[in-house]
Amino acid sequence: MIEILEIAPKVLALKINGKIHEEDMQRMIAVCEKKMESEERIAVYVEVVEMGGISFNALVEDLKFALPNLKRFSKKAVVSESKWHEPLIKIGDKLFPSIEVRHYTPKQKEEAIEWVKE
Repeated sequence: MIEILEIAPKVLALKINGKIHEEDMQRMIAVCEKKMESEERIAVYVEVVEMGGISFNALVEDLKFALPNLKRFSKKAVVSESKWHEPLIKIGDKLFPSIEVRHYTPKQKEEAIEWVKE
């Protein structure tokens, strides 16, 4: 499940808790498109409580939207207990050098929020 959070106009903020379904992705994309109407580039804040996977249809929706819009994203902060994201962040840095990605622990949540708002 994806919960949409409100941090700042130029930030797409999400809280993930469990499995991501197609409906979650469609709702997230609608919010993202709305933010992109008034902002050239946006940042992404993702707070991961528990990652329960992603459905195939949700993944397809995500890729269909994200790939053509990659240059519209400036940076991404991932807040989670787990460090399994770190190898993915390093790979993402190489594949998508225009998007700066940082991992934060839950104790660093405020720091993550401030960084994506810059």
